[in-house]
Amino acid sequence: MKKYYRFIPMIVTLLIFGYFYLHKHVYKNNNYFYQNAIHSRIINVENYYDQSLQFYYTPEYCITTSNTKGDTLKTGDSISKKSHTHTFDVYRMRNDRYEFYKRYD
Repeated sequence: MKKYYRFIPMIVTLLIFGYFYLHKHVYKNNNYFYQNAIHSRIINVENYYDQSLQFYYTPEYCITTSNTKGDTLKTGDSISKKSHTHTFDVYRMRNDRYEFYKRYD
């Protein structure tokens, strides 16, 4: 039984890291997205091993999707969203102006 005590600090560290990661990157991001009206452009797209895509509209906040093969957002797309909803509209540059592209929920 004594040999298992050496794993306790590692397990506690992983639990603490997991809690802070989930709080910062999941809860705060989702809460900010839901509560605020957003009128911004996609400034960065990050692909995590073809498992999920994160579309950053500010340096801190992003939209995350697991749809890596289908119709996705692109850098430069403009998003518009009212507060207290998850639905947002995407506008894409065509012929030197933004035109409505798609509504996401």
